[in-house]
Amino acid sequence: MAVKRKSARQRLINAAFQLFSSQGVAATTTRQVADLAGVNEVTLFRQFGSKHGLLSAVMEEAEVLSRLDSCFDRETVQQMTPDQALRNYFVQSLDTLDQLAELVCSVVGEAGQFSTTNQQAVGRGLQSVKGFTNDYFSLILADSESSSPLATDQVAGLVTALLVSYAVIDGTTPYHALWPNRETLIEWLVQWLLCLRSRPPTGPYLSLAPVTPMASTTADLPAPVVHRILQTARKAGAQSYAIVYVLFGAGLTPEEIAQLQRVNAVYDQRQHILQVGHQPRQVPVNQWIMGHRYGTYTKNPLTRWLKSRNDEAAAMFIGSAGQPMTTPLVRQLWTDLTTDIVAPTGQPPAIEQARATWCIEMLLKGLTPQGLSLLTGLAEDQLIPLVQKAQERAALEEALRLDRQPD
Repeated sequence: MAVKRKSARQRLINAAFQLFSSQGVAATTTRQVADLAGVNEVTLFRQFGSKHGLLSAVMEEAEVLSRLDSCFDRETVQQMTPDQALRNYFVQSLDTLDQLAELVCSVVGEAGQFSTTNQQAVGRGLQSVKGFTNDYFSLILADSESSSPLATDQVAGLVTALLVSYAVIDGTTPYHALWPNRETLIEWLVQWLLCLRSRPPTGPYLSLAPVTPMASTTADLPAPVVHRILQTARKAGAQSYAIVYVLFGAGLTPEEIAQLQRVNAVYDQRQHILQVGHQPRQVPVNQWIMGHRYGTYTKNPLTRWLKSRNDEAAAMFIGSAGQPMTTPLVRQLWTDLTTDIVAPTGQPPAIEQARATWCIEMLLKGLTPQGLSLLTGLAEDQLIPLVQKAQERAALEEALRLDRQPD
């Protein structure tokens, strides 16, 4: 059966979406759109009236909004813990916005030139994003035990504004310093929303009270627990072992691990370095973890995994279907590996504790807080709890050393 050819209108909308997203609205001409769509420029004006009329149609009819919705499977979301689901939402949303940065910046920057009709179309597009966000958050932020349920509609409106602001600010002003990096921004938003979920406001407005970070983000793990997790991961397979090795050997977050590409690993006899983040920073992969050596710079769990690959995928880690590993999958892998392992708290270790363990170990080995800030992308004030933990560990080790000395 012959494939049905798309209408001229749909081809113009798809072409405009492609050009607006890659080079912005201002830099795109109606001639370029018509040429890409394979139609006469007169057809464009007959259908939409102007370039801004075409933009309105893009906002309402193209895939610009459905992209976000297609990122999420409701059944999968409902199987996640609230913090996993929130991180998944922000990672996927910001990844999508990164691809649409030019379009978003152009829409915001040129909105004052639009007619009332076109401005209303942009408004409806934003309302659609808010509506989807409200539906998503309703799945994960509802608290049946609370007498004052969280107004997810208010949360969705604020989050939509934050996401648009992120796209505009990060896309036009990379040196803003409003947040240390994208991963930290996601963590701030997740913790804030979890705080709202556990203590919803009783009045008509959202509470913006400061969020107290989870203890697991600064609680390190003792060496026996670390080595047991690594041993368990080794038995689970080469990729599992490599991921846990990077967690403890480089102090990366689950979000950073999910974004790694094979080309991000640089190693030779003298060093093993990962290029991390959208604005890459260099992070060393340690040979030694908590007093035990896990190979060399050129032969360790990560290099073995990379050398064993027979596929052409660019991602450093892949899911069961051959797709790039996602943050929720990294977290699920950790949960599966640590279910039967107990941390000093009496609970299974949290994945955030791997990064805390690496940071504290680096500080104990002599790395300065300034140096750790450069390697992690965290501001020095965010490292204060970890510095205090390292000082406590150093004091304990010194006391034990003194106790072993004869009188």
